[in-house]
Amino acid sequence: MENRRTTIPALRPIEDTDVTTWELPEGAIARLGQGGLRDVGFSPDGLYLAVATEIGFWLYDTTTMAPRALWGAERGMSNVVTFSNDTQWIASGDQDGMVKVWDTQDGRCVTKIDYGSTHRFDDVFHVHFSSDGQHLAASGFGHSAVYAWRTDRETPIVSFTVENPKLDDYRKKDADYDRQFPIAFSRGSNLFAFVSSPDKVTISDINTGEDIAYLTGHPAPVHSLLFSPCGQYLAGANLGATVQIWDIQGESLVMEPTTYEGNRVRLAYTADSTLRVADVHRNKVVIWDASKGEKLDAFETEGYTDRASRFSSDGTRFAVCSTCGNVQIWKEGPPSTVVLFSGFKSTAESVVFLQDGSTLISNHWGTTGKVFWNVASRGTHRIFPPLTGRTSFFQKGMALSPCEKLMAVDTSDANIEIWHIPSETLIAELTEHENRRITLVFSPTGKYLVSGGWADEVYVWDVKSWEKRHSLTVHTGSVVDIAFHPDGKLFVTSSRDGTARLWNVEAGEQVAPLPLPDTLEDTSLYRGEPEEIERVSNGGNLQWKRHQHIESIVFSPCGTLIAGGLGTWLADGLTNEIRIWDTETLETRMIILPSQGTIRPWALAFSPCGRYLVSGAWWCRGLDKAPIRIWEVATGEHIHTFWAHSTDVQDVAFSPDGALLASGSFDGTVLLWDMKPFIGS
Repeated sequence: MENRRTTIPALRPIEDTDVTTWELPEGAIARLGQGGLRDVGFSPDGLYLAVATEIGFWLYDTTTMAPRALWGAERGMSNVVTFSNDTQWIASGDQDGMVKVWDTQDGRCVTKIDYGSTHRFDDVFHVHFSSDGQHLAASGFGHSAVYAWRTDRETPIVSFTVENPKLDDYRKKDADYDRQFPIAFSRGSNLFAFVSSPDKVTISDINTGEDIAYLTGHPAPVHSLLFSPCGQYLAGANLGATVQIWDIQGESLVMEPTTYEGNRVRLAYTADSTLRVADVHRNKVVIWDASKGEKLDAFETEGYTDRASRFSSDGTRFAVCSTCGNVQIWKEGPPSTVVLFSGFKSTAESVVFLQDGSTLISNHWGTTGKVFWNVASRGTHRIFPPLTGRTSFFQKGMALSPCEKLMAVDTSDANIEIWHIPSETLIAELTEHENRRITLVFSPTGKYLVSGGWADEVYVWDVKSWEKRHSLTVHTGSVVDIAFHPDGKLFVTSSRDGTARLWNVEAGEQVAPLPLPDTLEDTSLYRGEPEEIERVSNGGNLQWKRHQHIESIVFSPCGTLIAGGLGTWLADGLTNEIRIWDTETLETRMIILPSQGTIRPWALAFSPCGRYLVSGAWWCRGLDKAPIRIWEVATGEHIHTFWAHSTDVQDVAFSPDGALLASGSFDGTVLLWDMKPFIGS
């Protein structure tokens, strides 16, 4: 262990194991989940694994499989991470088009490079150091650049742009490929390989700037590149899991192309220069000696493997990520071993506390499932439903009954599953919806379940019989949120058709639509910065009217108020408002205008006392974090802002006593916030 600590001194003490408290934003007391998985990369000696996530990148000790550090959390959104050959540096590429270099001796970010993609895809998907550590290369969609990063940090010494790249040329259905133009450095010299078109790889000498070889004739676009240790050969993996090796000087193939059976392949050269191939299937990995065509090993994976996977530099280890948030590491034997660690999650679409405040449930996209967290210990004590194998995406596709014994779950095939939680039994399946992405809510009395679909339908279900009681088809666009009045007699729906409507649940009839005036005649009802009030009251949002809609909607605890988050899906749309209505009269009581730089304030929750409203917004370019704001309901006064997640805030929820706020994010984590300093307990 002491030898490893001298390699990367800037690690946390080995006894510091509470990762829920590492690198938290100001005001947060815990983080549940370690972020959405993006990439993995081994240190050259194989002793460490870097895991790039939506919240930054983690460093793991591969001997103990314990996390030892989290770097880059100030911004997060790491796409890819790699070590230099001497392990002194780590380079990361992120989704904002930035390349950063980190000193492993002290954990500092020593260099930031604006990758400067000229395409609408700014993400950095590949970063590589040259063997001497003097050059750093980055690649994204249709663009590659090489930097002499220690001397000229901002300007590339050479840049390669593919003319009119087409994303479809780099896709394969149901497979995850390195479709963003792979790159590679040779080990002993400064030769650089890059994809210059879907069917051509170019080799350049970085020292002279000359192209020395053009390799063509692949059966499909190239998605992985790797120089042999001697630098004479270049191995490539193509769409369709085909591997081939070129002689660079002769610009010709030296091995017949071999097509493997999986969704994709990964490449590595061993110490004796043998090409090793990992053939990655959906739920297993097969390791091959490509030179002999021999199968060396195989192992099953936990969850589907449409995430990143990488060999160590000597081919003796292989890491593969799964959709359920696991990373498995295969290690060459005898005997070979496979170890697994978890903690990574997909988008946390919704969050809810149980009534006693001891448990928090977070609803995640895909196969991550519904995670039950122990609030005191911050650990996972259950993932539900068990072994369903189905996936859910978007909307609030989870609802918990008031008795907390039933859970309604949206599935990927547009059905609704009803689970009895204590017995983990599927007790009903509702099949009326025609489209996936379903919003669900139980009535406070537990008598009804209301579901809203992507194809504009709203259904009211009788919980006792699970029969459809009402079919409500007034909306003309997808229904995106539903909320019940505390007395259980009324509920409100919001839709992409630009309307929000109040309903009587017993009668199955519309009470009235909520008024959505373009501007308010009484400008005193606006709250926000003076320049924003002037802009909106003068019609500054009218150009976005046909795109705007209420995405989220909630009742106050006493039921006298309704709050809705209004905005547009357009990237530059300025319509971002929080509207508050009087439930009895449906008159607009107030419109809160968040400051510029706030978009889609669509995560809303009233405090249990009803005095405060919390809004979470999506991330906006130019910010490090997405904001969560606290408003006083009576006055519309802005109380405080938490600079929270690295990307969009999807949902917020108060604990029953109001002391904690939970926020779920697209970054795959849930943050817990201490609310007592701002609103009391």
